[in-house]
Amino acid sequence: MKPHPALSEASLLRDWRVLCEEIGERRAGSAGERRAAEFVAGRFAALGLRRVATEEFPCTSLARARSRVQAWFSGRWHTAETQALVGAPGTPGGRAVEGETVSLEMPADLPLLTRGALRGKIAVLFGPLPTRVEQHRRLVAASPLAVVHVDERLPFAWAKSDGVYPAWVKRHGMPTTVTVPYLTAWQWRLAGVRRLRVSAAVELRAARSQNVIGELPGSLPRLPALVLTAHHDTQCGNPGADDNASGVVCLLALAGTLAAMPRRRTIRFISFGCEEQLSVGSAAYVRAHRAALRAVGLEVNFDSVASPLGHWEMWRTGPAALETWAVRRLARAGLRVRAHAEVTPFFDTFPFNQAGVPSLGFYRPNFSGGRWQHHSRHDTLAHVSPAEVARLVAAVAPLVRDLAAQRVWPFRRALPAGQRQVARQLARELFEF
Repeated sequence: MKPHPALSEASLLRDWRVLCEEIGERRAGSAGERRAAEFVAGRFAALGLRRVATEEFPCTSLARARSRVQAWFSGRWHTAETQALVGAPGTPGGRAVEGETVSLEMPADLPLLTRGALRGKIAVLFGPLPTRVEQHRRLVAASPLAVVHVDERLPFAWAKSDGVYPAWVKRHGMPTTVTVPYLTAWQWRLAGVRRLRVSAAVELRAARSQNVIGELPGSLPRLPALVLTAHHDTQCGNPGADDNASGVVCLLALAGTLAAMPRRRTIRFISFGCEEQLSVGSAAYVRAHRAALRAVGLEVNFDSVASPLGHWEMWRTGPAALETWAVRRLARAGLRVRAHAEVTPFFDTFPFNQAGVPSLGFYRPNFSGGRWQHHSRHDTLAHVSPAEVARLVAAVAPLVRDLAAQRVWPFRRALPAGQRQVARQLARELFEF
């Protein structure tokens, strides 16, 4: 069988280049993000999707940020590369704060975070930022002058961009938080650094982001629909070729591949904005369409799926039969995946899961920490593989086609009780549902 034209390398790269070279950085609420949404809407229409619409929602946008970190050792101040976390406040007046360092190896050092314990000090936090609300509240209550985050997943010589949970900032506050490269922190430890200067001038503004929606109508629209999703925004300072232009390119290729196939069920395509601030766009869509989600049978999400070297992962939230069915279908098409049965708040699937919709999420990490180019200036077209995206689309398209053709689902449309409980807890802690 000849490959579908939508899967040609030239076709995939045309869409990729518009997103990453013509538009570039697409941080939430920016002109670049809006241009990306307009491009996706135009491509949806050109591919024959119906009811193409752009839905706007409010977001917080980083207008500009400037940060600086200096460490005292060898008799002088040494300046490190740094990035301010999107959503975290700056230092007072953007001026430098200086203080003794306290090293925190998280989560083991959580007991050190008592009220006022870090007052007048700068915390160098190695490991994950708090992922449970009680941990975050303890960090805020410890009152550090600033937090310098070292991401243990990325043992490299550059600083990553990242964001913070908007609901936590609103409810509990947030210390000034910046990132430095892993190898910089390594050097600090070897040099015995005990004193840091941190400054951050951050300008946030109220803005609008966009979700773009289109449909391939089914002949029996009363049947539960399939929803295919990705996000078109990026973190700051990079064109997001893998995270997540790759997902959008995948979505467009699937639309082109599936458009001519017969189907009973409607297939809906959504490209979300503002994912990088914890799925704000996906959550906005779920809030706006809560009643209609009762007529959705499955969401399938694509995020960071283009690593030339890596592992295919499929994150399943829903019944075990869904995973068994999907793994077998994908294997028939030559795609073998490592399946995870987990509710995770870090993909656009989560707001759907919180509303009771099962999901499959596709992701392609390239080392045990995730992706080496994660949220960095290295997430460019030089480090993605059109062949891997074509391979994924070629395997997922028949899976979606088979589901869209069926009158009866081959699995229950329900989350297991344990997953429902986890989804409710995470929704309370991380989102404003």
